[in-house]
Formats: sequence, C-alpha cells, structure tokens
Amino acid sequence: MKYPVYITRHGNPRYRGALPDFPEIDVAGDSYDELLVAAAQQVMACYDRSARLVPPPTTDMSILQASDIDVGDGIWRFFDIDLTGMTSSSVRIELCLPKCIVRDIDLKASALHTTRDAFVSMACANADQSAQHVAVRSEPTVKSLSEAA
Repeated sequence: MKYPVYITRHGNPRYRGALPDFPEIDVAGDSYDELLVAAAQQVMACYDRSARLVPPPTTDMSILQASDIDVGDGIWRFFDIDLTGMTSSSVRIELCLPKCIVRDIDLKASALHTTRDAFVSMACANADQSAQHVAVRSEPTVKSLSEAA
C-alpha cells in the first residue's frame, strides 16, 4: 500500500519525514530513498505482531495539504509498505453508533493526530483501567445475592 510522507529539508540528516497516518513515527534520511525505506521499516517494526491495526492510507491530497503537518516548506511523497507479511493480534469489528458519537470520536482522534481505531482502542484501555481503579476503591455493600434479600 502507498502511504503519504511529508518531507522537509534539514541539516544533518538531510531530510525529515512526518507520516500523517502514523503520527508516532518520525523518520530521517540523507536522501529521499533512504527516508522512504526508513519509513517503511519503522511502520513494520511498530505494527508487526502488535495489537494495533494498520490504518488505511490517506490519499486525498486536499486533506493532506490541509493537515497540520503541511506547513508549506516541504513536499508530499508516497512510500510503499508491503503489508502481506505483517501479523497482528487485532480483530476487525463493526459497530453501529449514533452519528453524533462517531463525529465526537473523529474530532477527538483528529485533535490527537491519530486514527479512529487508535482512539477507540485507547478509550477502551483507559476505561478498563478506570473501572479497575474504581472497583479497588469502592467496596460493594452487598457481597452475595442471599445478603441482598
């Protein structure tokens, strides 16, 4: 699959790249080719055998150019990632949610520069931690059904 990278020129290393679909990855290289190879390698290292799903590529140039990444001093290029050898422990699911909730999820994910999938995963992980924290702090008043009667 072809993914976008925003390349800017710097001192040493010569080029730096920002990946809008993988905001946690920052790449550098002395040439475009070196930078693009490094981008593919870092994405593979980050996502192979992980619990996260690889996000679909953003290919709409109007969306890319309107993003916070594009500050006007670089160029957009696309690099290829061979996803056929990657394995993941994630499972794709479908959810039916009200439009207003999906809109809120998308707004929050965009503000965090992440994907909808990543945001929902983070929210679920945090909800699980919060639930465990609440369960530890508050003891139930009834310990069994027979005590409730």
